[in-house]
Amino acid sequence: MKLKKPRNLMIGALIAAGLGLCAGQVMANEISGTLDGEPHEWHVLSEGGMSTANFSEFMPGMVNVTVQGHREARFETQGTLSIDFMVMQGTPSEASVTYFHESGLTPHYGTEEEVPIEIEELETDGDSGRVKGRVATSLAYVESMMAGHDHDNVMEIDVAFDVELVREE
Repeated sequence: MKLKKPRNLMIGALIAAGLGLCAGQVMANEISGTLDGEPHEWHVLSEGGMSTANFSEFMPGMVNVTVQGHREARFETQGTLSIDFMVMQGTPSEASVTYFHESGLTPHYGTEEEVPIEIEELETDGDSGRVKGRVATSLAYVESMMAGHDHDNVMEIDVAFDVELVREE
C-alpha cells in the first residue's frame, strides 16, 4: 500500500504538469497572445458550414487564408483580429494584420505592408484544413479609409493560432 501513495502522487503531479502545459498552449480554433503587452484571446466563430477561419483557392496552387478571431464568442466588429496571407505553391507569403478596436471598420490598427508570419502547420484538403502559426508585429493607427498609417500611434501584437479552416466559395 505504501507504494501506491507515492505512485498516485507522482501520477497526480504528472497530470497537473500536463494540464499546466496545455493551459499555456493555443488550442484548436483559438488565437491568443499579447496586444500592447496585455494578454488577449480571440475566438474563431463557425455557423452554418462557414467560419471566420477560412481559405479560398484563386487558382491551382494559389490559396488565400484568413484567420479572424473575435474577443467574445459572438459576431461583432469591436475587438476583432484579422490575419490574412496567401499560400503559393505550398509556401506562405507574408501577412496583413488588422485589429478593430472600435465597432466600425475605422478607426483601426493595422500593418501598412505585409509582415513575416511563421507557419508551423498548414493543410487544406477538400472543404477543410488547419493552420497553426504565429505573427508578431507593430500595428499602426488608421483613422479613416482616406488616412494613412500613423506610425506615432502603434500597438505591438504577438499572437499564436491553431485553427481549423473551412473552404470559402
